[in-house]
Amino acid sequence: MDVLLISDSIPFQNHEILPLEDESGVNGAIFYTDDTTLLKRLTDETMQRIGKNLKWGETGPLLLTRLLPGKENRPRLSRQDMFYPISHSDIYKVLLPEFRDECSEKCMNAITVHLFNNILVRLGYWKDVAPPMGSFLYEHLAACNALGYFAATYPEDVMRHVIENFRFRLNGKALGIKSIIKEVIPSVGRTYRTYYPKQV
Repeated sequence: MDVLLISDSIPFQNHEILPLEDESGVNGAIFYTDDTTLLKRLTDETMQRIGKNLKWGETGPLLLTRLLPGKENRPRLSRQDMFYPISHSDIYKVLLPEFRDECSEKCMNAITVHLFNNILVRLGYWKDVAPPMGSFLYEHLAACNALGYFAATYPEDVMRHVIENFRFRLNGKALGIKSIIKEVIPSVGRTYRTYYPKQV
């Protein structure tokens, strides 16, 4: 589950599908071109990296963005709101009912929504369980009769806790050993200075 088709009625005039993921980056999760020069460069550069230790996106969005730079390529690129209306940092919102209307509004002119599978995996989302009832994703899955592919449905409170835990891990609020050390050392120092003030 990585890309959700949400409309087949929005007119699309471009010959190619080279969508902007954000203001400056091109993503290839949804991609079409018959530009053989571009395809050859993509293939060649990817083949050169086989067997190397790659960072995420090096043969995908980072490579596409590097190969399609500048103003001359801007007309070829599809608007972000058509294929990537919800940013990777907000993708969790498709899973929570309280953000359904916000997601619907962002997707008014969209053909697809990229669900950023790599983020869902890191989130800890179980793919055989449907998102909570009332969420943007649940309603779109229900509309295309896809709920039967799931073994169960996430309870809303469980989904909220999964997302909160993920966001705590991202912003450093999780109680890992590093977080504890960052809190304990300054606290011990303050306590020591309080009870053993420096003699003048």
